[in-house]
Amino acid sequence: MKKLNLISFILFIVLHNSTLSAQINFEHAAWSEILAKAKAEHKPIFMDAYTSWCGPCKEMAKNVFTNDSVTKYYNIAFVNAKIDMEAGEGKDLARVYNVNAYPSLLFIDENGELLHRAVGTRTSAEFIQLGKDAQLPEKQLMSLEKKYKSGVRNTQFMTLYLRALEGVSPKDTKEPLNAYFDTQKEQDWTSPANWKIINSHLSDYQSKVFNYLVKHNDVFAAKYTADSVNKKIFDIYVNACQSLIYSREADSVKFFQLTEEIKKSGFARSEELVLREYMMYYQKKKDYINYAKAAVPYIDKYKRNDAADLGYAANYFYKNLTDSAFLAKAEQWAEKCFLLDPNPQVRMDSFAFSLSQMGRMKEAVKFQRKAIEFIKADPQKQYESWIPDMEKKIAEWSK
Repeated sequence: MKKLNLISFILFIVLHNSTLSAQINFEHAAWSEILAKAKAEHKPIFMDAYTSWCGPCKEMAKNVFTNDSVTKYYNIAFVNAKIDMEAGEGKDLARVYNVNAYPSLLFIDENGELLHRAVGTRTSAEFIQLGKDAQLPEKQLMSLEKKYKSGVRNTQFMTLYLRALEGVSPKDTKEPLNAYFDTQKEQDWTSPANWKIINSHLSDYQSKVFNYLVKHNDVFAAKYTADSVNKKIFDIYVNACQSLIYSREADSVKFFQLTEEIKKSGFARSEELVLREYMMYYQKKKDYINYAKAAVPYIDKYKRNDAADLGYAANYFYKNLTDSAFLAKAEQWAEKCFLLDPNPQVRMDSFAFSLSQMGRMKEAVKFQRKAIEFIKADPQKQYESWIPDMEKKIAEWSK
């Protein structure tokens, strides 16, 4: 009996440790040796093309490459390589395979030819599916690319091709998507298959497909719900505005041209969108007055029941504005924010402290006193122990 118990214990420890140490078996060898191993085993290669500074790379290494299902699949299906693209052979391999974003997940045949690729993090399930796609010629990006260049444009093929491109860089879908819709009759652009392509891959606000979507918004909405169609249009416009505000191609003239275009588009959410983007633009420019002029109608009309936005806007007003009308609005938003919060006394205390840090002692005292009132009114007396400390702060801020 003792012997059986000992064996069971040993088995438990072995199994437990194997679960804890589950990981993809990466080859730590020269690239030529990895190719030779792939050839000998008749397996494709999976390469984790990473850099030492890449946060998402570390996330994949920690949470995905150690997943039990992932390790079982990849250790059987591939010869695995993990190579720093900025060190040793990695520099040359980055040029060979055109790696410029991380993590790049590359699938390469035994002769060193690229079969499939993706960029960015994946969940464990998505990563397994990516590996399965990489083993099917009809889903491999390089195979799909050859077909596309040969002139194949049917809906089934383009759905696969655009999805594969999206996994590498959404920007790469722009030209193929337009080329696909060139083959479609306009009356068919609203079909379920084409709406799926539009909703999944359309991103260019200057394309004829996007213009058609905006112009025929009501037709799409009747088929696929107004919420989903409006969200798609909203997101594309927002991304375009954000690019003109924050990217290297930031351009104030083009930004205001775009916002004027949005106003005239007839889009149901145009006012909300334009006010939001004005706020972003003026915040970046540190033009606090114009930021406030956009924020007041935006918050009052579209975010009046959003505690996070109310709190942020109130804080921003107190920090950057002196106009009495704007400060009165900030106070109104702050109080509404507290009422929406399940623990208003906590948010009030935090808000009062923020005001004190800004040097706004009068307002800090006011909100701290309100926080104390809420605590005293709470039948559960959950935060009653805070009161002495809060009263000390009031005395300090009142000096």
